[in-house]
This record gives sequence, C-alpha cells and structure tokens, in this order.
Amino acid sequence: MSTTQATVEAAGHTEPIHGTIIEAEVKVIVDPTRPLPLAWALYAVETPQNVCLCAYYGANRSVFDYLPQKGAEINEKTLGITFAVRECVPKDRYGPGVWEEFKKARMMGAGEK
Repeated sequence: MSTTQATVEAAGHTEPIHGTIIEAEVKVIVDPTRPLPLAWALYAVETPQNVCLCAYYGANRSVFDYLPQKGAEINEKTLGITFAVRECVPKDRYGPGVWEEFKKARMMGAGEK
C-alpha cells in the first residue's frame, strides 16, 4: 500500500495522536542558504486503531534535543511540537515498505538519507 493510498484513508483523522513510536528518523540539517538549522523528524506511531505516519519540520533549536525517539509513548496534546503531516494506516496494512515509502516522500533535503 502506498502512503498516497494511506492519506486518502486518513483524510478524516483529526484526533490528537496518542501511542508508542515504533519507528523514528530524526535529523538536523545545517544548510548555508538558511539562517537556522532545520530539524526534521519522521515517526510511525502505533495507536490502538492504526499506525500513524507523522512528520515534524522546524527551525526551533530549543526542541532539537527533546524530539521523541523510538520507543517513546507520546500524546500529541502534550508533545510540544506540531506534526506537519499525519497519515494513518490500518495496522494490518502497515509494514516496512510503507515506512520506507513514507520516509522517501517526506524526507527533507534531496541528498539526505
């Protein structure tokens, strides 16, 4: 299943995400064309109903050291960051291919891997 299909299924997902991070990719990018470093964080969060694929992008250095990591329990209401992207996939359709496709589609910086 592609993340595009997952997005269609998640179009109505507006509730705050609360669950366990099962996959995480966090990176800080320093680019001479920007005045501040940019942090991006991609997450797969397992909730009771599904797996939500989330992305955070920001230049607020004060949160860089506090971005949640794999294994953390999160509650979006109290997390302190706002997800720019939220795509939810039913648990039975989530797998490594969905996560890899999400990372490729949402990764900041074309050369970053």
